[in-house]
Amino acid sequence: MTHFSDGVRAGRNFANNGTANQPGVYMSPIFVYDVVPVTLSATAVAAAQAVAAAGNLTINGASASGGVATLDVPRCVSIVSSSAGDTTQTATVTGTDAYGITTTETITFNGTTTVNGQKAFKTVTRVAISAALAGNASVGSTDIFGIPYRTNTRNYLLTAWNGAFVTTGTFTAADTTSPATATTDDVRGTYAVPDAANGTKRLTLWISIADDDTQTGLYGVAQA
Repeated sequence: MTHFSDGVRAGRNFANNGTANQPGVYMSPIFVYDVVPVTLSATAVAAAQAVAAAGNLTINGASASGGVATLDVPRCVSIVSSSAGDTTQTATVTGTDAYGITTTETITFNGTTTVNGQKAFKTVTRVAISAALAGNASVGSTDIFGIPYRTNTRNYLLTAWNGAFVTTGTFTAADTTSPATATTDDVRGTYAVPDAANGTKRLTLWISIADDDTQTGLYGVAQA
């Protein structure tokens, strides 16, 4: 990936006064992210399984192969138990983000209510449960999608969903906590679409890059 620290100009060498001392116009630092995400799966990462003691789940979900779950696009994961009494145990999810960087997130169970994480994973390689569960644990995917570059405000994100520009959906700004931890939010930000993805609805994000001169400004703080 090529980066330019200075503004890149495009077009012919025309200026408004008829001379050639201003070579073209600056290209805006705008990135277009365009995907058609598949329908979420409540067992994309790990199918429902008993947890008799603290330890790792078997990564055997609908998107898993060889012990690694690979999601169609970077998106947050979800956890749920089949027992309402499982409310203190945690699942620590480890995997990689859109750039292949190791990422970790700790999510607390809320019984039979599905809990969505706040970090976008492209792959999941491990889910560690903190203690025995009364019910079976499942780990799935969500309709919360990772933004590929650090986005601090909704003002810098233009969204289109299913063929129309939208102002609905839920934007979560990049978490600037440094150092990041397993319980902080995504370092670049996320966007939850207004209604369920189904493999045909297209998500397009126009992202205005506020700071492309530094690694942190472009990609966010280092992943936990």
